[in-house]
Amino acid sequence: MVKNKKGAELTIGTLVVIVLAIIVLVVLALGFGTGWTNLWSKITGYFSPVNVDAVKQACVYACTTNAKYDWCYRVREIKYEQGQPKIKITCDSWSNDKLALGKSENLPSQLLHMLEKCDNIECPSAEGSETSPTSRDSETALPEGGG
Repeated sequence: MVKNKKGAELTIGTLVVIVLAIIVLVVLALGFGTGWTNLWSKITGYFSPVNVDAVKQACVYACTTNAKYDWCYRVREIKYEQGQPKIKITCDSWSNDKLALGKSENLPSQLLHMLEKCDNIECPSAEGSETSPTSRDSETALPEGGG
């Protein structure tokens, strides 16, 4: 009954290629739009319960590119052990071995001395409340009045 089987196979093959091409285009758009490091940490975050190395790499990149905002104010979430709560911290606070966001407790011992201080960037002192995040649950911390 069906005389032209090649046409059906070509259609299925074409659909598979189109779907794969769309997936590749979406990944490329996200990679160039959000940054490859950020995209890679988001992708691996779904498969790995720990993201300490990815956050450390992002902090080192912020330091080497003199990205003051990313080093001083951007709050990052560290997952250091499966089953433990995430830690929200700035690169500057982590390099000084202290938690950001006004928490009084200390960093877990696994995270102490992991990130070196950035000599290229001078962050305002925490006492001046210039580095205080506006919200504990915000994705990025802004200087007060910098909104």
